[in-house]
Amino acid sequence: MTGSIGRDFVLCYLTLPHLLPPAFISVAADAGYQGVSLRLIPIRDQPELPMFGNSPLLAETIERLHATGIYVNDIEVLQLTASVDMSALERALETSARLQARNLIVIVNDADESRVADNLARVAKLSAAYGLRTCLECIVYMGVKTLAQGIRIIERTGDDSIGLVIDPLHIDRAGDGIADVQRLPAGRIACVQLCDAGPRPDPQDMNAIIRESVVDRRVPGTGTLPLRALMAELPRDIPVALEVPAKGIAGVMPDLEVASMMRKAALDILSG
Repeated sequence: MTGSIGRDFVLCYLTLPHLLPPAFISVAADAGYQGVSLRLIPIRDQPELPMFGNSPLLAETIERLHATGIYVNDIEVLQLTASVDMSALERALETSARLQARNLIVIVNDADESRVADNLARVAKLSAAYGLRTCLECIVYMGVKTLAQGIRIIERTGDDSIGLVIDPLHIDRAGDGIADVQRLPAGRIACVQLCDAGPRPDPQDMNAIIRESVVDRRVPGTGTLPLRALMAELPRDIPVALEVPAKGIAGVMPDLEVASMMRKAALDILSG
């Protein structure tokens, strides 16, 4: 069921990363969200959740989705390197299909654009076989940094189905702006991950930029990003995801209060 203002709200993993999927889904439902984003593919040194095969956690997650009516908007996060382990990806996609997930989010850790395009095309073809749309996220400290670079690589794949994730923090830190968003083909924009941020770190201090991205974002409307202007340029039928890893919030405030606060902040941005 679509949200009260005709927009679907999606609760992202990073906003409440300490919750296992069933509890995360319940919090999202209680806070008025329509969808969730689940971290099924770990990155860095994260442990892998037992969400495969006959896992009890997977069974409980599926049951909770059915009970609440929440859908899985996307599965995070495939890190595209020089070589792609397609068998490992297929294992994740099998679970994603059982969750009836809609999208697979891809980030890039490879500077060779030709190879990135080839690998992205392979991933998109396999993901489509399991019912998922592949969506590329541009991040200034990764291999695909700007919106223009992302679109260039997507078009190089020759696959019209591949989408682009819009994250206002990553857009700003890469030096992109509203004009760059306006130049995007509307059909390529898959979703927006809403958050806010404080003053821009030194662009040469990549550690500070990474730290801000992972643990130090701000509640929408409490920072410096031009969120209302951005939302005015985006398609009105895309999901609005709340990805707000913020100090002193997750694991400190009650989980339902966090999720509700983020959704209300997004509503204020959309109605302002």
